Order: sequence, then structure tokens, then C-alpha cells
Amino acid sequence: MVYGTGQSAPTVRHKTRESAVKEAKRLARHNHDVEFFVLEATHHVVKRDVDVTLIDPDFAEIVTGHPGGDDIPF
Repeated sequence: MVYGTGQSAPTVRHKTRESAVKEAKRLARHNHDVEFFVLEATHHVVKRDVDVTLIDPDFAEIVTGHPGGDDIPF
């Protein structure tokens, strides 16, 4: 993504670094005195808030294909 200082938030996710650099150059040519930055994601974070807990071990065979209730954790 490309961000220009003081500009609105980036909206285009470029598929390559080269594409983003090309776009930053294009924008810089048309927007004098605005600094443009090529942004790079360094982390991806997702909140998981739905957990499913198996209550009936006899049902495990239907879900996993392996019989349950043998106290083996896998």
C-alpha cells in the first residue's frame, strides 16, 4: 500500500512491491511536496472468539472419524 503524508488512508493493496513503488512515484509526480511511503505488512492478527468444546466423547467418532472416550488426547 502507498500512503501520502496528510492524505486519506490507503485503499489499494498492491500485489507486488514494484507496483507500489511505481504508484508512489506516479503520485509524487502529481502531488508536489507530499511524501509518499510504500507500506509493508509485518504482522497479521486475528481475534478468534468462537470455541467449540466436545461434550460427548462418543460423538467424537462422527466428527473426527476416530472413536472417542479412550482418554488419549489426540
